[in-house]
Formats: sequence, C-alpha cells, structure tokens
Amino acid sequence: MFKPTDIQRGMTVRDRDGEALGGIVAVDPRGFTIGKGRIFEREYPVRFSDVADLDGDDVYLRRDLASLPGAMLAEGALDLDDEARRDMGDAPHRPVAYTHDLTGALVPME
Repeated sequence: MFKPTDIQRGMTVRDRDGEALGGIVAVDPRGFTIGKGRIFEREYPVRFSDVADLDGDDVYLRRDLASLPGAMLAEGALDLDDEARRDMGDAPHRPVAYTHDLTGALVPME
C-alpha cells in the first residue's frame, strides 16, 4: 500500500500494463497532474484513489490507457488498427472536457 505523501513531482506515471503516460508535474491534497507530452495533449489530473501501487519512481494506475476517462491523446500517440479506425468512422479526435463529481468519479462537463 502506498501513501499519497510518497508521490512526488518528477515521478513517472504508468498505466496498469506498464505503459509510460508521462511525468508528474504537480501534486496537491486530492491527487496529482500528469504533464502534457507524447500521450496527453494537455495536463491530465489524477486522483490518489486511481493509483494501484508505487515502485521506485514509478506510479502505477488501476486502469489501462484505453480506459482512462477523459484521456485526450496527443495526435498520433497511438496507432489505431483498421478495425478501430472503422469503429471511429475515421472521424478526427474531438476532445471531451471532464471534471470530477462529488464522488470523485470523472464525468463529462456539459
């Protein structure tokens, strides 16, 4: 079990499969923020309750990248196979803004 105080700026955030998502750029009492980069177009907030474990300088989340709600992937960060492109209708990625509700869950902003 980890303690939120063990999470520091500069640590690497990984999804449950070990995929590096980015580095921590800020920590506050509710969680931390992953900096924009190869995976995210903009900074991405994460609650401490979404963390599964710590291993050295790596923070592992409970979810994989594909299931992160509100994840706005940077252009070309992931290569989609033909089936995924067909499912999306080859439409351009439209980012959706999310916020946390009172339970801490991420929900789309209206």
